[in-house]
Amino acid sequence: MKYITLNDGIKVPAMGLGTYKIEDEKTMDEVINAALDFGYEYIDTAKFYNNEEFIGKALKNSSKKRSEYMLATKVWPSDFGADKTKRSIDESLKKLDTDYIDVIHLHWFGEDFDKSWKVFMDYKDQGIVKSIAVCNFMPEQLAKLFEVGEKPSMDQLESHLYLQDPETINFLKENNITHQAWSPLARTQGGILEEEILNKLADKYNKTPAQIALRWHIDRGTMIIPKSVHKERLKENIDIFDIELDESDLNSLASLDKKKRFSGDPLDQEWLEKARNM
Repeated sequence: MKYITLNDGIKVPAMGLGTYKIEDEKTMDEVINAALDFGYEYIDTAKFYNNEEFIGKALKNSSKKRSEYMLATKVWPSDFGADKTKRSIDESLKKLDTDYIDVIHLHWFGEDFDKSWKVFMDYKDQGIVKSIAVCNFMPEQLAKLFEVGEKPSMDQLESHLYLQDPETINFLKENNITHQAWSPLARTQGGILEEEILNKLADKYNKTPAQIALRWHIDRGTMIIPKSVHKERLKENIDIFDIELDESDLNSLASLDKKKRFSGDPLDQEWLEKARNM
């Protein structure tokens, strides 16, 4: 495993486990235990995913100590505002059955984000959360957050070979904010894993196209949280730390950028308003 040190000094693994849309308790138990066996040390969830309680139970029943894994969760825009954010975090702590959260995110930009961010900073001071971060914040939204106080340690964004967004990635680097990618394989949509360059590199490194696509993130300094409910995929995803793509490979993969999203646009006001009312 490779590790990344965040701007607050917290060290995180370069790969974690995504859990979006795993809403069945039995499946979650199987996924968590398989992931821990394969060496995953970081589990990403959110209140919005409706699975925190399943994760808490699976971890409590596992052989791992709390110090052997990290937990990240998120506060949805409908819970922004001081009191609602406190309640959201407290509920997450209860459902995850833990005394602290390693990383807490604002899930999207939205009204009263500043009040929620102040709660995050306060909870960090108390040690209830270790690191404070955001999801789906673009540079202009981050600039507004900077005015509130502490910079986030991470920004979790939809990122994959079809959506490379070098401008935002450079902004994050300039501000010492770690880029974290959700949907790092574009949910295998659009024929991404059939791309010729990916398959050529898979042959070169004796890996699968998916492994090359995931390693591309690592080699540009990004933390990734791929999700799967299949044991063989969980094992395949994490088996990428014995290779390193060279500069010519990275340049070739840059040609796949289509600036294509498969989910909500963080700057789409209609979507942000919809999210706030969910």
